[in-house]
Amino acid sequence: MNILIIEDSEIEMENLQILLEAFDQYKVIGAADTIKEGIEMANSQQPEVIILDIQLECENSLEYIHELNYSPHIICSTLYTEHALQAFEVGVMDYLTKPITHEKLCRGLNRIPGPDAPSRASTEHTALALRCGTRTQMVPLEQIILIAADRDYTTVSDRNKTEFLSTRRMREWSEILPPKLFATLDRSTIVNLKHIDSHTQLGPDRTATIYFSNGHQLTIGSTAYRRLKSIFSQ
Repeated sequence: MNILIIEDSEIEMENLQILLEAFDQYKVIGAADTIKEGIEMANSQQPEVIILDIQLECENSLEYIHELNYSPHIICSTLYTEHALQAFEVGVMDYLTKPITHEKLCRGLNRIPGPDAPSRASTEHTALALRCGTRTQMVPLEQIILIAADRDYTTVSDRNKTEFLSTRRMREWSEILPPKLFATLDRSTIVNLKHIDSHTQLGPDRTATIYFSNGHQLTIGSTAYRRLKSIFSQ
């Protein structure tokens, strides 16, 4: 798929171009730093995807989407969140807050339908940017052993027993994780099947314990236990 970037920040423009190099199925065919130039380029070249900065100089770029003479997939980027409702009302695929990271961009591109969208299987060896305290680290998906719901966030544990906090919700994780590696046991638990060493039977208290390859232990309830047993019996 071809991509057009409409962005008036040179730094953000370069960041997007560098990040997009990791996605072989996407090609940046142009860049514009004003909404007028961007609309003209889009109508002329008709890229399948437009990454659009909402605030271009003093203009709200969402108010110009109707000038497109075709229907591309649009991913918005912005420093702020107050335009989120307006963005989705005009058909934007996703709404990414700056600075754009590999993780955010991957999430946005995965929302694009069609055979050229990054599939869950193709993300198996992808490294995601995850935050631990004040440090951000690139963590390969295959090194993640557990993802657990934590109110409005999710906690991601890797094989080194490091815990990361993510704003990605459980539904979003289940959409991008390769199914041959990860299984959703219940609404709050996703596990990496290749890192499970063993598990106990369901006890009198209706709980069981999963033992991971790095020594980590996880207590699960009856729903998650039944799901785990059905996976290993396949």
